Amino acid sequence: MDGTVPPASRCFVCGPQNPIGLRLRFSPQGPGVVAEFVPGEEHVGWEGVIHGGLIAAVLDDAMANIWAWRGTPAVTTSISVRFRRPARPGERLKVFAEPMGARRSAMQRARGTVMRSDGTLVADGKGVVMVGPRAAGLPED
Repeated sequence: MDGTVPPASRCFVCGPQNPIGLRLRFSPQGPGVVAEFVPGEEHVGWEGVIHGGLIAAVLDDAMANIWAWRGTPAVTTSISVRFRRPARPGERLKVFAEPMGARRSAMQRARGTVMRSDGTLVADGKGVVMVGPRAAGLPED
């Protein structure tokens, strides 16, 4: 493979060209990635509470971005999320994800957290991420 990753510019979570997306900008932190975001009123489920599906989507994207951000195609194949505290519209949140152990496999394990700016845990999760050409439907070398 030549290191080319299919574009994700329209990704709902991190795509800069998605007009209704969150546009998270991931950056490296240790072995993982981190991003901050502020969900709005348009992201609520129950009145005054950010929809859990949005929090799960952010965790999903963070887990895949551990590898994708560095130029390797990656997609989350399974995820489990535990919601700890509600997130509110206008509240600054931080998502962090990191690999769990070192595996030499296309299937990698990852974990992530979503926290308020004061350090309160909003949600945490674990997942399995397919890494490499198969993740993007690319031919394998």
